[in-house]
Amino acid sequence: MKIFVQAVLGLGFGVMAWTSFPQAAHADKAPDCMQSDTRGLPEGRLQEWWDKRSPEQQKYIRELPCKERYIPMTCIALFDPDLKECTNKGVIESRASQSCEGKGMDIMSEEFAACKEKYKKTAAQPFP
Repeated sequence: MKIFVQAVLGLGFGVMAWTSFPQAAHADKAPDCMQSDTRGLPEGRLQEWWDKRSPEQQKYIRELPCKERYIPMTCIALFDPDLKECTNKGVIESRASQSCEGKGMDIMSEEFAACKEKYKKTAAQPFP
């Protein structure tokens, strides 16, 4: 019985010592600009989510500018089976809207819709 108690105590102290050491850094840190400034995740949750992403998912998020990183993240959340197509479509749609808004067009006008369609026909996909 005495040996059992010593083993349990030794194991308990071992676990306490192991958990008190700083944890190893993640091999692939989650990139910036991945969460809302107003509704952030609790500490560690973003890295946990990032670690669960496939290399393809990480690539599409990381290679886009900050203001467009939400697009592949949305495709992932929607379980879109073709992440590349979903991301390309979303990025081009977003860029078309920005381009036409930048020209001062009313977003509810036919002119805006025509502008977006013209942009989409000539735009290069970010992930060919």
